[in-house]
Amino acid sequence: MSFTQNNTAHKTLKQSYESAQKIANFPWSFWPECFSNENTTEPYCVFSDQKFAGGRGIFIVSTSAMAYELLKKPAFSDPDALQRINQHDNPPFVQHEFPGKGRGLIANKTLHRGDQIFASTPLLITNPDAYLLSEPERLKLAHRGVDTLPEKTQPLFWALLDHFKGDPVDDRINTNAFEVEVSGHTQHVVLPEIAMLNHDCRPNAAYFWDEETLSHYVHATQTIYPGQEITITYINNERWRSKRMANLKENWGFDCSCSSCSAHPSFVAESDQRIDTIEELAAVLNDWTPDSRATPEIAEAMISIYEQERLFASLGVAYKHAAEAYSSFGDRYNAIKYASLSVELTMLDKGFRDHDVKEMKNMAKEPEMTWSWNKRAGMKRFTTSCGHAH
Repeated sequence: MSFTQNNTAHKTLKQSYESAQKIANFPWSFWPECFSNENTTEPYCVFSDQKFAGGRGIFIVSTSAMAYELLKKPAFSDPDALQRINQHDNPPFVQHEFPGKGRGLIANKTLHRGDQIFASTPLLITNPDAYLLSEPERLKLAHRGVDTLPEKTQPLFWALLDHFKGDPVDDRINTNAFEVEVSGHTQHVVLPEIAMLNHDCRPNAAYFWDEETLSHYVHATQTIYPGQEITITYINNERWRSKRMANLKENWGFDCSCSSCSAHPSFVAESDQRIDTIEELAAVLNDWTPDSRATPEIAEAMISIYEQERLFASLGVAYKHAAEAYSSFGDRYNAIKYASLSVELTMLDKGFRDHDVKEMKNMAKEPEMTWSWNKRAGMKRFTTSCGHAH
């Protein structure tokens, strides 16, 4: 079904609702409002479903093709897909106001690695290409979208922080949006629950986007005790302190004061050096040529540095390197050990359906049938200075 500006722009919210209700099996609660111009190849519209996720609701600012593609996801098509999502009645945290940081979440019970903290569906999904519209038209779609959210859900949107103090709707979206992938296309989503989590360059929780359920999951990546703040990283945190701070200042408007960023310059220099070392070790471990110097000992060193840097979510990557390194020398049980660890941590950081998760599950089950098995069996394995391999 196509939607054009001519048959939608004049409709009030009430008229849009009434128009949608007249069409049998129409998937949207309101007739979409659309705009297009010489820069767009098709109209961009706001599509709203007040029944989505058990009445939590959602609106989508995108093309008709993309909106109907989303309807094919289990989040819309399978009533059971969201059973573990949006269960916020008895959360393992409380809100707290932090001086100089604003609100955040504090654990009210002990959380162990792998414990789900919460999982949520977005209030909105927007296509970045909607910026091809004029600003007044784009803002009109965003405002209409918020107006179409269920009455019980709208307060969740308006409670979001707005750092830049511009248009009240646009500012809340820009401040809180996460970039995700849906059917191979980049989209922006806003989730009020995860927006309450503060940033830390060395966080104790990780999140991932599950495309099939259109949900963000947040899990603990280490033990979090009652009274401790629950944190995530907003950025790629495997970078030098200066680059992390510049990224956060530019995109979120704050100077990071986490323990890693506020450490003494001597400690910061050591941390930056460890980040460089991780990159160097990864290059060695990713070398599968006959001249490769990769060994399990190098992978063990990488794991140690990740732990020293408190990059706990990223340990899934280090464990994967270790599993492949041991496998490449025909060490079955160490390959199984680290593949199993990689599955656990990678699921927390990248999701249940990630390619690395599937690959490591196969190795944990039968390493001899994986591509890396015995790849380096005929190569010299470097040893330590004492002359003994570990």
